Amino acid sequence: MFRVFYDASPSQSTYEYFAQTINATGANPVARAFASHAQFQDLTEGQLSTMLLARMGLLPNAPLQAELTNYLATVGKANVGIVALQLGQILSGLENATGDLAVYAPAALRWNNELAASHLYSSNPATNRGADLTYMPGTGVTLSLTEGNDVLSPEATQRQFQTTGNHDTILALVPGQLGSADSIKDGARIDKDVLKAALAAGERVTPALQYIEKVMITAGAAAQFDASRSTGLQEVWVDSAAGAASLSGLDLRTTVGVQNSQAGGPLTVSYADASGPSDTASIDFAGASGADEVIITGGVENIKVNSSAGSVAGAAANSARLTAPSAEQIVVTGGQALNIAVDGAHVAVIDATYMTGALGLTFATTGLTSVGIAAGRGADTFIINDASGARVVIEAGDGADTVTIGAGNAHRIALGAGADVLNIAGLAGVAARDLEVGTAAALGRSAIEVTDFLSGTDMIQLTSATPTGKAAPSAAQLASITASSSLLTAATLAATTAGANKAIAFRYGADTYILVNDGAAALGENDSLVKLTGLTALADASWTSA
Repeated sequence: MFRVFYDASPSQSTYEYFAQTINATGANPVARAFASHAQFQDLTEGQLSTMLLARMGLLPNAPLQAELTNYLATVGKANVGIVALQLGQILSGLENATGDLAVYAPAALRWNNELAASHLYSSNPATNRGADLTYMPGTGVTLSLTEGNDVLSPEATQRQFQTTGNHDTILALVPGQLGSADSIKDGARIDKDVLKAALAAGERVTPALQYIEKVMITAGAAAQFDASRSTGLQEVWVDSAAGAASLSGLDLRTTVGVQNSQAGGPLTVSYADASGPSDTASIDFAGASGADEVIITGGVENIKVNSSAGSVAGAAANSARLTAPSAEQIVVTGGQALNIAVDGAHVAVIDATYMTGALGLTFATTGLTSVGIAAGRGADTFIINDASGARVVIEAGDGADTVTIGAGNAHRIALGAGADVLNIAGLAGVAARDLEVGTAAALGRSAIEVTDFLSGTDMIQLTSATPTGKAAPSAAQLASITASSSLLTAATLAATTAGANKAIAFRYGADTYILVNDGAAALGENDSLVKLTGLTALADASWTSA
């Protein structure tokens, strides 16, 4: 009844109230009460017939509409609620209809899916936090633009240009049909209208869209969509772009999506209202398997990236590049695997803590600003180029993760749960951070720190500028190192024990260290030190050095 009369779903408390009332009085009194309000009784039988059939997705059907109008005139408008209940129950049973009734099967399937989604919403106690009636999409009309100057609105005199308040779809699937002179207005601000358009190579359009919530564009090379004359736009999707394209004049509240693009060029996005110190933009990749690049311009400091499944069969992961010159924080979410290369001179945080799909991140630090990177529960892969010398703090999260990073600074890597692999490259070379060998405290601060390392499960692979093998100290030598009075003393003894171009693992205190020696046997600033925090014993099979 809520779906038919309000095109909405009740909150959980309202739903429970009506369920209890129906148990006590039966369905018919409740159905009759639904339609007793003046807003429905003031409508004509024809208007009520149109509303009921439209909400159930049964229009256009002139004969059925005429029959229902006559039936309502016979039984009286006071009983329109009971008629709606009966009509909805009949439609629900036609999902597998055959013969003459088979024409109603698609509408029945949509109706049953709508009811199932509505019930899922209304039976959830969390809905009590919002308004009593929350919108869920209804059924609207499908209209097509022409190559002329089209004006679509609820007030249009011709039916082919009349929009409604019920999830309309506007089609401009041939380049040239959507133009800057077109004006499209929806009849409501809460439904989910969709404009699907194809743009030719080099074509630029600036249509006037009012409360068309979603735009999906198939773009030719260098095509441009300008949203500066649009209001109420919530999503703009580029679907299967043939080359570089651009979106401009967007509101920051508008989500930009790349969907099903397997060979698209870079998509440049600019926003009309990006002016403050903490602007946020949202990007969604769905079935974007072609290493699609999105370039965010205009001083956007925060970017939300979501990875979801697209409609391309067999696409296992989204693949993309995000170029964001002004971005400082990037938050990644979603359940679909995502391989993404991030390019940004000011990026300080990449947070994928709440991502459930596997994340493959490629990122190069710039400048000396520290960067924090966090992942979620998937089997994630990190490839971090630290050539700029910035310190990187990585929280790999759960899952069997693989982290590859240089030795350019005293990085901190928390591996988390799962069988993880850590690759550290460029140790004991010119690209590695110099060890501070003046004091034990300074030496500790200059070590690369690894936490959550589980010997026998995790693997650490060390690569040096000059090939470095593993030393083979005796048990007595290791005991002597462990008994040292300070970390500096222990590392000094470890260096001379290992010899030149050797790596040696030793325990000091409650931790295990791996010292990678350069070409000199003595401890020096060109050596590298890795700390495995909280690890008291390291199996020889759990680490390599080359």
